[in-house]
Amino acid sequence: MRCLFVCADDFLWRLAADRGDARLAPVWVVEQPRLRARIHRHGDEALTGRLDGEAVYRRAFRSGSEPVLLAVERGRQARVIAAIRRVAPAAPLVVVGEAGADADPLVTLSSARLTAGMLEPALERAVTRGRVAQVRDHFARAERVLIMMQDDPDPDAIASAWALRTLLGRPRSAATLATFGAVTRPENRAMTRILEIDVEQVKPRALGEYDMVAMVDTQPAFFEETLGEVDLVIDHHPEETPVRARLRDIRPAYGATSTILTEYLRAADVKLRERLATALLYGITSDTRHLERGATRADLEAFAFLHPHANHTVLRRIERPDLPDAALDVLARGIAGRRLVDGVMFAHLGPVAYPELVAQFADLFLQVEGAEWSVVSGRVHHEIHVSVRHAGHVAAAGNVVGDAFGDLGGAGGHRTMAKAVVRLRDWRAAGLAGDDSGIAEAIVTRFGAALRRARG
Repeated sequence: MRCLFVCADDFLWRLAADRGDARLAPVWVVEQPRLRARIHRHGDEALTGRLDGEAVYRRAFRSGSEPVLLAVERGRQARVIAAIRRVAPAAPLVVVGEAGADADPLVTLSSARLTAGMLEPALERAVTRGRVAQVRDHFARAERVLIMMQDDPDPDAIASAWALRTLLGRPRSAATLATFGAVTRPENRAMTRILEIDVEQVKPRALGEYDMVAMVDTQPAFFEETLGEVDLVIDHHPEETPVRARLRDIRPAYGATSTILTEYLRAADVKLRERLATALLYGITSDTRHLERGATRADLEAFAFLHPHANHTVLRRIERPDLPDAALDVLARGIAGRRLVDGVMFAHLGPVAYPELVAQFADLFLQVEGAEWSVVSGRVHHEIHVSVRHAGHVAAAGNVVGDAFGDLGGAGGHRTMAKAVVRLRDWRAAGLAGDDSGIAEAIVTRFGAALRRARG
């Protein structure tokens, strides 16, 4: 959008010179030829002339409807505005600072608001650039770097680890993305496969083979293994125990670690490739439930930046991973035995190869007409897994699941999704039947009673 920035000195230009906003195409109207030359060297268009004279505005305006941002001392405002109005009576006009009593701008913009809008982002970016420089300098002397994630890394961790390796400018051979566990959820495996992200499983003793160790989306205290001081921790989870790291950036207010790494890449002017942008966008949306849970202004800004750079066809493929043929037999059992009771869709799957299928089918059964709750269960080796999804607002799923199964094993979650995992021996020790028919009946009874208590 073509617009006019009218200013008596270089203050406004220095503020806006690094704005990076391609939507604006400003024409700077200034009085000092030296300032005009500086602006030209920066690549912007500039005109010189008396700000309270009409001549410079006759050259500057093309249609007469270009918006004008005016930043001159109050004593000259009225004369400058009058000159602009004689050339372009209908031009939208914004005055920076307090407008004089005889001025008639459409909008006034206080200096404080202008400073906050331009200086604060610039200062934040400067701070982030400093952090990036510190991280790069620290890792520059290391030949082999290990970037650690949690035992079953989620999209936020995977994307953040990849972003950190990109920030350090290292190839795969010089910076390993690693976990002590494995990537298990179908959508996470689809993410690594489709985006070609290499995640290696390592043993704790392997840490000594690397010159430096970084952690993303996790902290040393979160591991069962006793780990010494690491070189870097970048995370958005609360610091439950003091983090032993030479460098750390922990922001519990953020919805995703991917947001922090996006800020790093932007501050360092790293060229963002489509695959990495897709991974980071998925990391933010998965950890914030599509910006519905715990998202901050920073997450929204990172999302808005990444969105046009990402491949949304690939995102849809990741979010709807392929089902193995054997999973269809499991689904058939669940469909055959489904029960809709007072708005709750119950389905017991029987033996299941991996727990992620239980959660995946819980999402599916919530789509059944008349279902406000989806409660799907299955036997995974020697454990009973129960996944719950909730589409309403009456009770939090985590509270209901905790009430229903908390006395038997691990149980809890969020408002719209929760799970319980109970060992079969503990289930039987509580006097409950361990066959599939008995498991299904007990889940209906216990969950139904807990939901009635929650509804009051």
